[in-house]
Order: sequence, then structure tokens, then C-alpha cells
Amino acid sequence: MSPRVGPSGPLSREKIVTTAIGVADEVGLEAMTMKRVAERLGTGAMSLYRHVADKDELIEAMVEQVTGDYAYPGRSGIGWREAMHVLARQDWAAFLAHPWLLTATATVTPPFGAASLAAMEWALSALDELKLAPHAAARAVMTINNYVQGSARVVVGDRQAEAGEDPGRAWQQRLSDVDLHAFPRLNRLISHPLPAGERDWFAEGLDVILDGIEARGRS
Repeated sequence: MSPRVGPSGPLSREKIVTTAIGVADEVGLEAMTMKRVAERLGTGAMSLYRHVADKDELIEAMVEQVTGDYAYPGRSGIGWREAMHVLARQDWAAFLAHPWLLTATATVTPPFGAASLAAMEWALSALDELKLAPHAAARAVMTINNYVQGSARVVVGDRQAEAGEDPGRAWQQRLSDVDLHAFPRLNRLISHPLPAGERDWFAEGLDVILDGIEARGRS
């Protein structure tokens, strides 16, 4: 059987996945349908099923490709704490570049591909020096992942915010004109000035988690 040829050349699984990522970037994961991907490729939807079984398999392949694109670097000379910052920044960049990934990673189920498994192994190996029990190391990585995803959802969900904008300053501005006298602690928080200059709120929040992981490693 000869390969199906459209305006962009022979159809392949790689080309379908790359096109699907582009469509999802533009319209979101739910609106990314097999029909829409096929139209972008200039072919019929049925021709896609020669390469992917269904939309679920396509999403798995999309997650795998993006995970590979944002693979963590070599760990030579990087301590566990710096490694967790590297992990968080890489994942953060992936989520902001491909917001649909936030939904996809919550729904994709095993089997995982080689890139996803390599990412998990990298994260767990970075914590070896803390000598955590395997389940404790896994919990630590999961907690960091949840923090990164939650932070990304805040930024992605706030269409008025810039990617690097400090949520603390944003909330302070939004509540500055609200009468908070019935809420003294909140009032004190909002009225108390934040440190002058730019602060890396994402890294500061991550350090709170890492301090707890380090303390557990010493116990």
C-alpha cells in the first residue's frame, strides 16, 4: 500500500503528531479533533487512522513528543536542589508554550513512552543524594509537579497577566480598593508592601517545597 500523499507530502505518524500539537496550541485540546488535524494536513480523517488508533493515542504521542522536546539536561555537577529547579523550569516552559499539556497530562494513562519514562528516572535519580525511601522520593517529585502545574494554571487562566507577572502583586492590586477591615489578617497582607524590585515568585515557592523535602531527608 502506497503512503497517502497530501499537499504537504506523504503522511506519517510524526507529521500527524506535529500537526496535532500545532492545532492544539491554537484551539485547545478538546477542539483538536482528528477531522481538524486531517484538514490541516489536506487529507481525510480516515487516513490518519492508518498511523494512530484514535484521539487518545494521538494525545499520548503529542505528550511524548513535547516531553522529548523539553527533556532535562545532563546532571553532571548539578546537585539535587538545582536539579529540581531545572526540572520545574523545563516543565514550566513546556506548559506555557503548550497550555493543552495541562489537561493532557491529567488524562493520559500508561503506557508511557521512552521520553516520559526517562523524565521520571531523571527526577528520581536527582534525589538519590537525599537517601529518601522510593515512595518518599516519588511523593516529592509529584508534589513539585503539582506545584508547577498549579502555578502554570494560574498564569494560563489569567488572560490579563503576563507569563512572568508576580501573582502576589497582581492580587495586591486587585484587592487594594476592597474594604478588608472585617478580615484583619488579609487586610494586613494586602496592605503590607512587597519587597521592592522584581522577585522570582516561582522559584521562591518551589524553595518552600524543597526545604520540606530536604528536612525529610535529614530525619
